[in-house]
Amino acid sequence: MVEEILSRHSPKFHGMKEVYRCIHQKKRITKAELLERTRMKQTTVVRHLEALKQYGLIRVASFDDSSGGRPPALYAIESEAAFIIGIALSRVEATITIVNMSFEPVAEETFAMTEKHTPSLTIELLKKTIHSLLEDHHIMKNDILGIGIGTVGPLDREKGIMYPEGFVAPGWHEVSIVEQMKEAFQTEIFLENGANTAALYESLSNQESRKTILYCISGWGLRCGVLMNGSIMQSRKGDASSFGEMIIDVPSGRTLSSCISYHHLAAEVSRLMQTGERSENKNEIMEHVVNELKKGSPEIENVVLASAYYYGIGLANMINVLHPEIVVLNSDLMNIYPAYYDKVIQTAEAFIFQDLTFQLAGNTENPISIGACVLTFQSKIG
Repeated sequence: MVEEILSRHSPKFHGMKEVYRCIHQKKRITKAELLERTRMKQTTVVRHLEALKQYGLIRVASFDDSSGGRPPALYAIESEAAFIIGIALSRVEATITIVNMSFEPVAEETFAMTEKHTPSLTIELLKKTIHSLLEDHHIMKNDILGIGIGTVGPLDREKGIMYPEGFVAPGWHEVSIVEQMKEAFQTEIFLENGANTAALYESLSNQESRKTILYCISGWGLRCGVLMNGSIMQSRKGDASSFGEMIIDVPSGRTLSSCISYHHLAAEVSRLMQTGERSENKNEIMEHVVNELKKGSPEIENVVLASAYYYGIGLANMINVLHPEIVVLNSDLMNIYPAYYDKVIQTAEAFIFQDLTFQLAGNTENPISIGACVLTFQSKIG
C-alpha cells in the first residue's frame, strides 16, 4: 500500500506525500505543526491525515499536553506498513539489511566476497538471501517499498550498471545489477556509491538541520561520500574514489589513497621487517599489521602514524573545499588502533579554518546498507 501511494504523482497524492514526509521526519507531530510546516489549508491537512490513516500509513500515537480543552493528537507513521531492502556490496563482503519504515533493522545477513564470487554468483546469492529473509520474517513481496544498493564505482546510476575495479573474482567490469534484481523482485531498484549511502545514514540524526556531511571509508582504498544540505553530491562517473586521487606528495606525485591504503601499509611493514615479498591475501596482510600493532612494535606504529599524517593532510584539503559541518571516518584500522584516528584528526585540525564535528563510525550497524534504504525512501517520496 505504501508503494502504491508513493508511486502516484497527481496533486492529490503529492500533498499526501508531503504530509507523510513531515510526520516521518518529526517522528511525532500535531496537526498544528503540520499546518505550519506544509502551509496547506486546515481542511486539506485533515483530508490527507484521514486518508493516510485509512491506508494504514499513520496512526495517532498519543496526545500532547493540553493548554485547555481537548489535548491535540500526536501523529506518527505505522512502522510496519512497509519494508525497505538495502544492499551494501563491496570487494570484501555483501550485506543485506531489511528495515521498516522507521529505518529500524528487522533482518540482516552478510556473506564474504571471495575469488569465487563472480557477478552471476553474487547476484544469485543476493536474491536467495533476500527471499530467505523475507520468508523467515513473514514479509510479502508487495510489502517491499523498493531496494537500494550501495556499492563501489564507477557506476551508471541511470542505466543501473556497475563498472567496478578491484574485485578478486573475474567478470566485474560491466554488471547490469539493477535490471537483474528488478526482474527478480518487480520493484524499483536504486543504485548509488556506498560512501554516499553511508552519508545518508549519518543524516538520519540530522534531518532537521540538513547539514553537510563528509563520509570517508578507508581501507584498501579511499571512498568519500558528500551530502550537501541533505542531497548527495554525485560525480558524473559515479566514482566515490576520486578524492583519493588528490596529489598529497608533490615531489613524488603520490596520491592520498596510495599513501594510506592497506597495500601501502603492508608494503612498508614488509620492507621494514625485511621479510621479503609478503602474501597478497588481504586477510593475511591485515592480520600481520594488526598483530604487530597489538605487540606495540614502535617501528610498525611509526609506519601507521606516518600514514595517518598524510590522511590528515588530505582530509584538511577536502574540508577546506567542501566546508562540512560533520566529518565521519569509517575505518577498521581506526577501531583497532585508536591512535591512528587521533593522529588523523590532530593533523587535519592544524590545517582547517572552520569549526566542525569529527566522528568515528560505529561498527554495530551497517551504514551503507541502511543508507541505501534511506536513498530508496527519499527517491520514492519525491
